[in-house]
Amino acid sequence: MFGKNVTILDVGSEKLTILEGFRDVNNSICITNNCEEYYEGFADGQFLEQENFEKAIINIVKKAELSRGAKIKKIAVSVPTEFCYSFCKNVSRSFIKPKKINENDVKELFKMANDFEKLKTHEVINQDYVYYILGDNNKVSDPCGQIETKITACLSFVLAEKSFTNFFRKILKKLEIYQCKFVCGDYAQMLYLFDDEDRDKYVLLVDCGYITTSVCLCRGRGILNLSSFSLGGGHISADLSKCLKIPFSSAEILNKKIVLCIEPSASDMYDLLVENEVLPISMKVANAIVESRIEVIAQGIKKCFNAWNYNFPDFIPIHLTGGGLSYIKGAKDALGKAIGKNVISVKMPYSQLSKPNYSSGVACLNYVLDNNFDYENIKKF
Repeated sequence: MFGKNVTILDVGSEKLTILEGFRDVNNSICITNNCEEYYEGFADGQFLEQENFEKAIINIVKKAELSRGAKIKKIAVSVPTEFCYSFCKNVSRSFIKPKKINENDVKELFKMANDFEKLKTHEVINQDYVYYILGDNNKVSDPCGQIETKITACLSFVLAEKSFTNFFRKILKKLEIYQCKFVCGDYAQMLYLFDDEDRDKYVLLVDCGYITTSVCLCRGRGILNLSSFSLGGGHISADLSKCLKIPFSSAEILNKKIVLCIEPSASDMYDLLVENEVLPISMKVANAIVESRIEVIAQGIKKCFNAWNYNFPDFIPIHLTGGGLSYIKGAKDALGKAIGKNVISVKMPYSQLSKPNYSSGVACLNYVLDNNFDYENIKKF
């Protein structure tokens, strides 16, 4: 894959990001193009300003093409969890006599399980395995080459809302980009941020963004549970603005100053520049506002856990990524206390963009570089 340059469009709840890059000699990702476009975002599975969202897509594509000095011909688009649904199926095949399992046998299992074509509202964008069982109890991650009379698979499918994918197809066609691929952002992050050994033991990932938070339980290379709710770091800034009666732009700056890992005294202040004047803000009051919103986000995460079909061991920690909470000092500990679980900040693999708010975008770029799939041709769409 060395030298192959690919393009992805990451759809965040605050901004759109186009990344282009390739694998270098050390197998790390070399970013060759990085463009961003802010927009109104989405909540509860709906874009807040659909017309402006379309303009933002057109703007960022033109910006990326200008930066690269060439037309974009194919692109992979990340689908936020609010527009995705996950489903797991168990399927089995038996053979008359022992045989060596091959890739075609595995593909047949996916064909048997994938009966989603008749759905009018959703389409499959990603499919992968959770685990395979050979015989009656021999659980493996790769059955190919093994000799058996029976193979069982737990397979994971991620479906996206057709309203989202069709909307993008129409816009990409307007932009004369006729080859595209859709990928669930959390699925890409699960593969990028964790190795095979970690995923075989379960991984619990929370991506807290600007307006939305996604919660994902993974095992193997598959997603067992996938949920989201419309709360994020932007709501913390809104709370600070409302409660302290300061402009939202000033609240955004204050949000980045918050330190929750110390116990402030009544005299401790944050110095905040508001309308060319330095305004002292009580650390005790500001921290209490932030902690209150984190508790609400924690309640949303716990609701996701309670609604899931698949359980996970209590000792599994939460891995936190995204730009909503990761930059607030002490936020992960406050979140862990409110949920009653250990929270770990995700360590991004090395790349030129290693901050949590780029986690989804770089993960999608990694996914495209790792997979030699056929792009969908939307020319006749």
